[in-house]
Amino acid sequence: MITVVCVYNNERSLGNVLLRSLKDQTAKFELVTIDNSDKRYRSAAEALNYCGAKAKGDYIMFVHQDVWVGSNSWLEEVEETLRSIQDLGVAGVAGMSDTGANDNERRRWSIEDFGELWRGSRPVEKPEIVQTLDECLLIVPRHVFDKLRFDEDTFDGWDCYGADYCLSVAQLGLKAYVIPAYSGHSCLRAHYQFWDFKDLLKYQRRLYYKHKKEHKRIYSWMGEISRSTLVRRRLTEFHGPLYLRLFPNLTLSLGKALSGCNSVLDLGCGYFSQVHRFDIPFSVGVERFEPYLQESARKAVHSQYLKADIRKVEFKPKSFDAVMAVEVLEHVSKREGADLLAKMETWARKRVVVTTPNGFLYQDDYDDNPLQEHKSGWDTNDLRELGFGVYGLNGWKRLRGYKAQMKYDPVFFWTRISDLSQKVTYHYPKSAFQLLAIKEIDRGDRK
Repeated sequence: MITVVCVYNNERSLGNVLLRSLKDQTAKFELVTIDNSDKRYRSAAEALNYCGAKAKGDYIMFVHQDVWVGSNSWLEEVEETLRSIQDLGVAGVAGMSDTGANDNERRRWSIEDFGELWRGSRPVEKPEIVQTLDECLLIVPRHVFDKLRFDEDTFDGWDCYGADYCLSVAQLGLKAYVIPAYSGHSCLRAHYQFWDFKDLLKYQRRLYYKHKKEHKRIYSWMGEISRSTLVRRRLTEFHGPLYLRLFPNLTLSLGKALSGCNSVLDLGCGYFSQVHRFDIPFSVGVERFEPYLQESARKAVHSQYLKADIRKVEFKPKSFDAVMAVEVLEHVSKREGADLLAKMETWARKRVVVTTPNGFLYQDDYDDNPLQEHKSGWDTNDLRELGFGVYGLNGWKRLRGYKAQMKYDPVFFWTRISDLSQKVTYHYPKSAFQLLAIKEIDRGDRK
């Protein structure tokens, strides 16, 4: 039997994601959950050790609240796989091998998350040995956990405790494995910048110095850890936020555009809207493509959801402080886009916010989503004629191409050039790759 252990801080996410996927499992299992929304536990290691000590199963699955398992027989099949591994110390669904020329070659996984880079590689078909595992899901045999607990003293926070456990079981002569167990991680943090992860660098440093005698390089799901990478990340952690203040990205620009808004309608919200980053009490996401809608709902990005065609949906006048359509206009015809903008203006109390490529940009129907195809192009004149203030994003237009990817190598260098050019293109959007259009609603019309 498997004991499922989850320390959660969001009951909605726990119920909508993990518990829903466990509801009809064919195998008997034990469930141990602890609500840590009051922060009674100072670290993951402390909380998981407490829960693990209570577990009665042969295997203990430490899992995040936003992980979902892929079938009703998942636990049954996983337990069968685990019993076939003689030197099992810990298993998971995402990990990094210490062999391979780059991260893509080292990556092993049987988990998915929309938009992640590893989607171009293949999932594992049999258990594969890795150096470390991602903490989203860790399965430890009960007899191993009785010998080795998570290190509460060194990892007194919420990062790197799993990687440490993998390296520690190796000292017992056991191994860490990624197993073929299709699952998903509806994680908001997966899309964040390195410096958005509070204290991550501190615990990466502790991990490195604890294990540096055996491992000069540690390959983790959150990046390679070595003496040189720790120095680079320290510089990035310090300069990254400052760099963004000097060269704002889409997220910061949208946050500024939506400031002062307590309710937002997000048309064509997709699977990962920027709305979750802003302090907005109420939002409604409208999406027609079912897989995107389900993934956004699992992430609980919006307060409410509506599956609908944005060209046909209707709302009462002045229903929301702001109405936004981020990278949406180009997916409908020019006529349909103009009609949509007119309706958005009637639904908004304060402002309408739109982003779109500058001019027509080819895009096919990736993600098996026919709605991803681009059907029109919009320029500064089109939007200004409709009363929008227009600004340029993503730098000089000629530097980027399909899906905003950099056209030239080395990518790092030309990305910095693109960022620098945005200081000009923001105010001269005709030369920018992407347009941000904002229309303030006449205050005299507001209730």
